[in-house]
Amino acid sequence: MESIEQNSYSYYDLHEKIALVSLLKTEMKKHSISKKFSGNIGCAHNDVQLEKKQINMNNNNNNNLSIQPIDESNTLLHFYIFNASRERNIHLSMNSNDKRLLIFYNISHGLYKNGVRNVFLVSLYHLNTRAPKTSDRQTLVLDEEKRLFIRLFKQDDTYRQTMRPFRILSGSLHYFRIFSDSWSERIENMKAAGLNTVETFIPWNVHEREVGKYDFDDLIKFLKLVHKHEMFTIIRPSAYIAAEWEFGGLPSWLLYDGEMVVRSSYGGFMEPLEKYYAALLPILAKYQYNRRNGGSIIAFQIEQEYGSYGADKAYLESLRSMYVKHGLDEIHFTADAPSVLAQGTLDDVWATVNFQREVTQRVEKLLAFRADKHIMVTEYWTGGFDQWGKKHRTGEKGIYSSDELESDVEEMLLTSQYEISVNFYMFCGGTNYGFTSGANHFQFKHFTPTVTSYDYDAPISESGDLNKKYYAIRNVIGKFYEQNPSLIIYNHERTALDTFELKDMKEKKKGSYGKIRITDFRTFDQVIADKSLGTKYESTEGPLCMEDLKKSGITHGYIVYVNDEIESKSQTNEKHTLSVPEIADSAIVLSNGERVFRSNHTTYKIETEIPADTKTLTIFVENLGRIYYGVGLDYSRKGILNNVMLDNTIELKKWSMILLDFSKGTSGVKEWNTFVSSEDSTTSRLSHGPKLFRATFTIEAGQSIEDTFLSLGSSWGKGVAFINGFNIGRYWNIGPQQTLFVPKQLLKKGLNYICLFELNQYGQEIELIDKPLVDEE
Repeated sequence: MESIEQNSYSYYDLHEKIALVSLLKTEMKKHSISKKFSGNIGCAHNDVQLEKKQINMNNNNNNNLSIQPIDESNTLLHFYIFNASRERNIHLSMNSNDKRLLIFYNISHGLYKNGVRNVFLVSLYHLNTRAPKTSDRQTLVLDEEKRLFIRLFKQDDTYRQTMRPFRILSGSLHYFRIFSDSWSERIENMKAAGLNTVETFIPWNVHEREVGKYDFDDLIKFLKLVHKHEMFTIIRPSAYIAAEWEFGGLPSWLLYDGEMVVRSSYGGFMEPLEKYYAALLPILAKYQYNRRNGGSIIAFQIEQEYGSYGADKAYLESLRSMYVKHGLDEIHFTADAPSVLAQGTLDDVWATVNFQREVTQRVEKLLAFRADKHIMVTEYWTGGFDQWGKKHRTGEKGIYSSDELESDVEEMLLTSQYEISVNFYMFCGGTNYGFTSGANHFQFKHFTPTVTSYDYDAPISESGDLNKKYYAIRNVIGKFYEQNPSLIIYNHERTALDTFELKDMKEKKKGSYGKIRITDFRTFDQVIADKSLGTKYESTEGPLCMEDLKKSGITHGYIVYVNDEIESKSQTNEKHTLSVPEIADSAIVLSNGERVFRSNHTTYKIETEIPADTKTLTIFVENLGRIYYGVGLDYSRKGILNNVMLDNTIELKKWSMILLDFSKGTSGVKEWNTFVSSEDSTTSRLSHGPKLFRATFTIEAGQSIEDTFLSLGSSWGKGVAFINGFNIGRYWNIGPQQTLFVPKQLLKKGLNYICLFELNQYGQEIELIDKPLVDEE
């Protein structure tokens, strides 16, 4: 807490209360102090006792003055003036959490009116520090001249009195997209580029997969590691994160509530969120930098791009209230596109922006909205992401080259007239392992799922390589530190000897293990009967969607619907019409085990004929990922979403349903059929439903284990791949992604297994290569 000098002044002929308020305002204006000011009038007795410090001065034994000094957690100065006639108590409050705090003013004369004839005392508080006033719990300090300051521990005492100029130079690293063994290397490379901060989201659906069952082990490990590397941390723990992640980070079990309205004050959403926050936020509070006990968190985001989604300010207030309740007292902020800032933030919350290109124009939109706060770009997009079936968007021929990035970062840090802090989103690429990739579904456009790779063309690639963008940013930061040596803060401290040096970084070696033949397989019937791969449910009231099957857990993968009542219900010997008006996402229809129809993810329904002799009808539905952005979040249920009609008149209600989620991987599969290679064809169509294939390869004792990439070639169609039982994500020959990243942590010396759950067609072999492949055109 800043030290305080207290001076006292006496006045004899003090006029009316309104005149006193006017004098205070005049004095504030004279000192260029722009504050919020309020005056209240009430009654007080001569013997009033306040909880705070009292100062009494007697004149004819009938005057009392009580002063409430600045409290550590209070940003208001309170002045209580009492008179002994028991008629009036003037309570004046002045907001003091901005300017540099030559706070009080000398009232140079008094007035006489309204029977107030006693001597009064007004106290002057002069804060010695010239830094802006804020809660001294917060590490980051904003002033009204758009500057940013930081309180450090290493060179200061417990109260961190010294305010040091600061600029956030941060990078996004998603701990949930990278194996934990690789975190340290990524953080070291971020630090070597000149960054002082690591930013990450916290996905709710990673940490509460089953209702009420929380697992924060990886998060805690990550927070400790960032602190060990003595980097600061920006945490974005909002329930919704977007981030091209499955359902924007929300747990799919929320959708069991048919009335669910996510990202709102709706009770069905807020109740589970409050329980989740009651488990999560105290952990985050412990790892705040201001706790000085092993934490490095300096800021918390309240919500993610809410201005593009809703207008429920009560919802935002509730989120902030929960932050405060659970002790998150480092600075709070919101992040939005420049055009929707007003909708996405609160009046007294730090508003920040997300964008790419046109630095000055975008920054000035922020200043037009809120001109008196430090400029923070929470997401400066270093690249972009790919979607299945769309053109590859990143790389030097993509939407944002390294030269363009370098020029824009120079504008931001070297030539701009403004002081700008920035978080590079992403700085480290990652992977949407398993079924964690999300999808877009904008109005009047098709549902578009995101690919498995989240390389993002980030400065540090999905596999940890340093690319041209890394060196572009590092070179600009080097120049920035040459111009601003006082802003170099390493290891949570600033010394006069600090310098920034460009270091030569080592290239990461990749493994190439060659072509691998398929050796085993499981039929579709064997797969859906295997309890290690899925769970069976029954319904007599029609087909249920995924979310209604597993009421309290995350659902993903595939759902298989089986009906055996067609023969008993049929009234014709001719072909039947099958109608399913709503389905998400793609489907395969089998009659007596034979494929008769296939829909893609842009159709949303099934209209087809099935043979007259159909006894067993099977509808296989694939969940390609829930929407992560846009207005369709509340409607992200997967599977069959409406009645199934036969011949337009018969409703099929009795269904067996298998939720094929591979939640335990493929290691539980014990029995396999021998795969017989075909010599006359490299590609075979799956006419009897999807199959599970297996290949094996050996890493010899003398071979090194390295990161590698699984290449399937054109022979394989669409499915998911597993390395030694672990789901490394979706593949699809429509591209643009043509390989899957295989981190070395999944491999081992000796025998290794690769499994492919393939939906459409299969080949004879696969390959592990030393570089990623994408369709460039």
